[in-house]
Amino acid sequence: MLCVVFQSQRSWIDDTFCKRECIKFIPACGDIHRFEFFLSPPRCCCGRRVGEHTWLETGPFMSHWPVPQAVQEERWSVECHTQASATDAYGTIDFQDSLLLHSCYVRVAVDTKAEALLQLMLREWQMERPKLLLTVHGGAENFPLPLKVRQAFSKGLITAAQSTGAWIFTDGINTGVSLYVGEAVKAYGTNGRRKRNAVGVTPWGVIDNHGDLIGRDVLRPYQPLRSPLSKTVCLNSLHSHFLLVDDGTLGKHACQLGLRRKLERHIQLQKIHPRVNQGVPVVCVVVEGGPDIVSMVLDYVSSVPPVPVFVFEGSGRSADLLAFLHKQTAMDRCNYLYIYKTQITIFDSESEDQQEADCAILMATLKGTKSSPAEQLGTALAWDRADVANKHIQVYGQYWQVGSLEQAMLDALIMDRVGFVKLLIDNGMSMNRFLTVSRLEELYNTQQGPTDNFLHHLVEDVKQNHIPKGYRVSLIDVGQVIEYLIGGAYRSTYTRKHFRAYYNHLHAHCMVSDHGRISGRLFCSSCTLHPPQSPNNSPSCKPVFHTAQPYKRKVCERSGTRTNRSGTTSKLGDSSLVVFNFNDLFVWAVLQRRQQMALFLWQHGEEAMVRATVACKLYRAMAHEAKQSNMDDTTVEQLKTYSLDFGQLAVDVLDNAFRQNERMAMKLLTSEMEAWSHFTCLQMAVSSRLRPFVSHSCTQMLLTDLWTGRLNMRKNSWFKIILSILMPPAILLLDFKSQADMSHVPQSQEALQFIWDTGRPEAAQEEGHTVTKRTSDPEADTVIPVTTPCLFWTRRLYEFYNTPVVKFMFHTMSYLAFLMLFSYTVLVKMEDRPSTQEWLVIVYIVSTAVEKIREVFMSEPRKPSQKLKVWFGEYWNVSDFLAILLFLVGLALRWHSGSYRTAGRITYCLDIIFWYVRMLDLLAVNQHAGHYLTMITKMTSNMFYIVVMMAIVLLSFGVSRKAILSPDEAPSWSLLRDVVNQPYWMMFGEGYPDEIDACAEGKPCAPGAFLHPFLQAVYLFFQYLIMVNVLLALLNNVYFKMKSTSKKLWMYNRYRYIMTYQEKPWLPPPLVSLSHVTLCVTAIYRKHRGLSEKERDSCRLKLYLGREELKRLHEFEDRCVIAYFHKKKQDVLCSQIHRIRATAERAEEMGVVIGEVSERVHFIQDSLQVLDSQLGQLQVLSALAVDTLTLLSASDSLQQKEAHLGHCRPIAHSHHHSPNSCTLPHIDITPCHTPKAYHSTPPSLLWGLTSLSHPMEKNNLMRLAHTIPFTPAGEEVSVYSLEEVEAAGAESSIISWSPRGLSAVLQPLSSEGCLDGALRRAMRVLCTWAEGDILSVGCVYVVKAFQPKVIRTWQRVFHSDTPLQLCLREIQQQRAAQKLMHVFNQVKPENVPLSPRFLDVSLLHCHSDGKWLTIERNMLGDFRKYNNNTGEEITPCCGMEETLLAFSHWTYQYSCRELLVLDIQGVGSELTDPSVIRADDKSLTGDMVFGPANLGDTAIQNFVLKHTCNSCCKNLGLSGKRKELFRPPLQGEGLALCGVLGSL
Repeated sequence: MLCVVFQSQRSWIDDTFCKRECIKFIPACGDIHRFEFFLSPPRCCCGRRVGEHTWLETGPFMSHWPVPQAVQEERWSVECHTQASATDAYGTIDFQDSLLLHSCYVRVAVDTKAEALLQLMLREWQMERPKLLLTVHGGAENFPLPLKVRQAFSKGLITAAQSTGAWIFTDGINTGVSLYVGEAVKAYGTNGRRKRNAVGVTPWGVIDNHGDLIGRDVLRPYQPLRSPLSKTVCLNSLHSHFLLVDDGTLGKHACQLGLRRKLERHIQLQKIHPRVNQGVPVVCVVVEGGPDIVSMVLDYVSSVPPVPVFVFEGSGRSADLLAFLHKQTAMDRCNYLYIYKTQITIFDSESEDQQEADCAILMATLKGTKSSPAEQLGTALAWDRADVANKHIQVYGQYWQVGSLEQAMLDALIMDRVGFVKLLIDNGMSMNRFLTVSRLEELYNTQQGPTDNFLHHLVEDVKQNHIPKGYRVSLIDVGQVIEYLIGGAYRSTYTRKHFRAYYNHLHAHCMVSDHGRISGRLFCSSCTLHPPQSPNNSPSCKPVFHTAQPYKRKVCERSGTRTNRSGTTSKLGDSSLVVFNFNDLFVWAVLQRRQQMALFLWQHGEEAMVRATVACKLYRAMAHEAKQSNMDDTTVEQLKTYSLDFGQLAVDVLDNAFRQNERMAMKLLTSEMEAWSHFTCLQMAVSSRLRPFVSHSCTQMLLTDLWTGRLNMRKNSWFKIILSILMPPAILLLDFKSQADMSHVPQSQEALQFIWDTGRPEAAQEEGHTVTKRTSDPEADTVIPVTTPCLFWTRRLYEFYNTPVVKFMFHTMSYLAFLMLFSYTVLVKMEDRPSTQEWLVIVYIVSTAVEKIREVFMSEPRKPSQKLKVWFGEYWNVSDFLAILLFLVGLALRWHSGSYRTAGRITYCLDIIFWYVRMLDLLAVNQHAGHYLTMITKMTSNMFYIVVMMAIVLLSFGVSRKAILSPDEAPSWSLLRDVVNQPYWMMFGEGYPDEIDACAEGKPCAPGAFLHPFLQAVYLFFQYLIMVNVLLALLNNVYFKMKSTSKKLWMYNRYRYIMTYQEKPWLPPPLVSLSHVTLCVTAIYRKHRGLSEKERDSCRLKLYLGREELKRLHEFEDRCVIAYFHKKKQDVLCSQIHRIRATAERAEEMGVVIGEVSERVHFIQDSLQVLDSQLGQLQVLSALAVDTLTLLSASDSLQQKEAHLGHCRPIAHSHHHSPNSCTLPHIDITPCHTPKAYHSTPPSLLWGLTSLSHPMEKNNLMRLAHTIPFTPAGEEVSVYSLEEVEAAGAESSIISWSPRGLSAVLQPLSSEGCLDGALRRAMRVLCTWAEGDILSVGCVYVVKAFQPKVIRTWQRVFHSDTPLQLCLREIQQQRAAQKLMHVFNQVKPENVPLSPRFLDVSLLHCHSDGKWLTIERNMLGDFRKYNNNTGEEITPCCGMEETLLAFSHWTYQYSCRELLVLDIQGVGSELTDPSVIRADDKSLTGDMVFGPANLGDTAIQNFVLKHTCNSCCKNLGLSGKRKELFRPPLQGEGLALCGVLGSL
């Protein structure tokens, strides 16, 4: 299948794109004269020669060429003289430079359709759709760019492109402005091809080595380096894609401009975003440029629609000219460019008040498109550049009508543009007016953003059936999803009765107003906030206007109407009953997994802390659902991270509030949140399992106050409580807290009602203490002050017995008594009739069962199924259910006689286990015991899988053991016991040694019994030593992990313990039945009085506040949120990362300043050089004037001749030449006229100056030569040199080749064979150009190549690259001689003053024929040879000759008779071409270290016999050692040579 897709893509490119080839030869105008006289093959108008054409109309013969007259009549054109064929070059370029980047490319014809090119870029190359097109124009040749302009251009261009998702169009070449674009991508961009989006539109015919790119869907290596003499260009490796435009020409530029402009116009017609109707804006960026840039700018600004132009002032040439003309338009309105002034923007990087370049480019784009403010806002929205919109659109003097920004807000939310949402909210956007049912549903059904249809999966889980594709999620579905995720008793606003009625009413009216027509949307357009004014709108379908007043639940609800506070009625369809705010938008962002949007919306609106806990719960539940649905791990981890982020936000806000005001922070925890299903923040945090929140000091202080209630006890609290329970009169002696101390503690509605009914204002006024009394109407804002000095005795009793700690002690004492009675019952004999103790146990358990039923029905969920689900979600409730059920079964069996009674008693015995284990829950309340119970719970859950594996091993051994030892066992249930019994106890050390050997002592044994000992040994080894120890290690690990977190876990579980006893009746079983009767009577009384549902269900533990107090609480929370963000901002500013970033910015600014100073220094240096040259010209002119005056002052011709001859008199020849001078032996040059070899002076002028007879003419010509550009003559080569790098030791070094060859141009000077030797040929050359300092321009060098016979001889050894191998060994040989000579010069005594040296030799590669040679500096003087490679030497006659012959002797002794340097030759102290003789070197083998002149042992023996020691040998201490017989070096000798050979 992949192959089919691949082939279809290839065929599409082959069928769509073409190339152009010239099919008719028409000579160029400049070649007609050469064509007529057949001097050289002429070129066609396409740039190719005759032989480079693909002849289709005429043959290649000269007789078929057109005559000049025909040429003059016919003009070459692309349409007439080129033919299109399928493209043969597309694929991927692998750039071989240091960056190693890949880029896509394709060769296209100049007349290719823009639609096909855009399809190629989007479909085949998979480029992201552009939201902006930056087309960069400027100079094609290299030009200097000022530092500030370069930095502004680079950073501004790339920042604008990356922040908006723009494409960049350039010429794609490695010179000019395209090179600067590549450097900008390298400095500020990314290496990813899909993120670079820099497209080069390049002419095919000007690309260097474009033939290497030919191939279909290939990966082609490309080296972006070209010859300095070449007229072609290279591709820039920083571009991601290339369109290689082919018009059939070769070496001609600008053919791509038409296709590039056509493609730009087509992209301009594309939509910038699916939700925005504007097209893709195009902006032209101009940097430097020639005259054609001015006409191009005029074409851009005069096109329809116009294309804005952004010019970088200071870049040079056309850019500066345009900047100058633009400034003149302000003074001269009659200027032609004045009408285009708004389309052209000048950016001056030197201006101090200039904004950033990227903002300037984008603002120029918006300003130059001449679009409306709404369209500009849509464009900026697609870019996600709120800063540009804020600076340009909002401050542009626009007037925004009410409601005109709502579509922009909807687009910003769908496109997840957080900055724009903030911008619109700051500019007056009201969520109460913006949010409607239709808009919320459109947000939930959007396909943009990271949805992945996850919300649809959740809807399917809620509905428990498959939803069809294209199903539109309604708000009711969203409400069900929210309830499903939060769980428990939570009820969403979208699922309540009043919202369902409003929703159905709105939907019904919209369906009627639509005249029964079925549309794709849920609501018609008339149901939005602002309906269109058309006669089709029904009067019943009124626009939904929302107010900012929060929805309040009405007391009276009768037959579908609700009564407001003024007594008027409103129908269910009234939109004022349903108000959407930031909470709805915040939940949408959470469910759509838009974390940044959710974090921003969290900062707006009230109840920030509870919203953070809601988001934490939703994200945690979504992560669980994603894991259950087998979604990818990345999504699950992402949701968990989002949950932790909001959980940390809630903890931070709570901590900040607790530091500011402890009581207000506690009120935030338990105040009722009507918008969130009347939950409290603490309830939501517990539901979210937000342990850090629950274990916070503020929460724990509140839980402590809830636990102790109004009891004010610090010491001996347990003793006082027990004493007061046993002796009720002692309650009147206890201390209680005042109402002011309990203002932050929530109380149930029942407790408040008891306080109001029993408080005595008369007595209270006498003491002066006040309490607040709420009216019976929950909607009332007023509170009635009730003064009470000390609690009334009835209230003291009520407060004491309703305190959770007292309930706990009372129930614990009752439970202990019950356990004692139950234990007595099961331990004594069971009679026919229950005893008194048994009856008490029965009553206790039955009353407990009734209490459990009450707990289920009094729980918060509405549906019975949800009530049971929440109740059974607690472990101890399950344990109690099993204990009660088992007891009732035993009680039923107990009334029968015989075996049934026995079974009933056994059931009692098993049931009492559950009741004893239930005591662990009582111990969990204790701070110390609770930690260990938490650890035990965690260990039990973690050891499950280990226990399962141990059980598998146990069964595998137990079954095989029983089957082997008891083959004749009859079927019975006892087999299960026998299989498990003994193997289980073996795990604990019981080995049953008497049963290991079943055949011992002559007992009859079953067949195969001998296997039992072996199986038992293996079982005990694996089970006892491995599995048991793994289990112990696991438990130990869990213990140490839980040791640090068990306290927090106990604090988290503490909420459950306190809430359990807070909601329990104060009477324990069996007296709890009295409480049940009281509750039933109270419920009947409240129902008879017709109290509201809210008042009947308000028995939960919540803090009810009035409007004013709730307002103050929300203001306090807002201040805490602001303080939190301020503190967070300060932490960021003080963080180390911010400091490093600030330091980096300052360093960058300093770098800019230093760069400016450097530029100024260079400018001053250039100015000084210009001044120096001008002074030189003045000196020449003054000398000329003096010469002229001298000639005029001569009285006769004799005096003039003498004056003239005086200047031309030759001077004496000197052998001391300057370092830059060059003397050519084969050219007769007067020494006094030898010129200095300037680097910019052509060699032709260098030689021609020697023939000038007058120094003035020479100086003038030399100065003129500096200003004339020239092309170096000669052949291009690459030179590789050896580099010496210091090694780890201080006295050692390593010699290695340079990483790359440097280019040079050499011109041959002679071809005679006077320099040839026996092994190599040599020739002098002149360096006319060199890269770097590898060679000196103007100097003469000698290049040497091996003789052909030598190469043929050594081809048997070196089968490939024989010349290269020989050259490398020859260079290595001379370098070894250099190293030895260096050591020799250091160790020789002072009475040997001369210090000879060997020349440096480099490796040379000739590009034309691919030959390898060696190159060294030419030596001037008398060339002499002192000895040869056979050991023969001359008779020395001077100190230099003695020193050189002694050097050969010294190398033999220094290397321990392993090496010998012979064939010493050169000019004076400069030597070259030595022969390093190595004793163990093998001739004609691949082990040869040095050159082919090495004669080995024979040469060494000849030297020993023929050498005569001289005075220098005696000074070196070598005299008398030559007579030692030659022998090959032993192993371990030659240690002195390690430094020489090791470095090579």
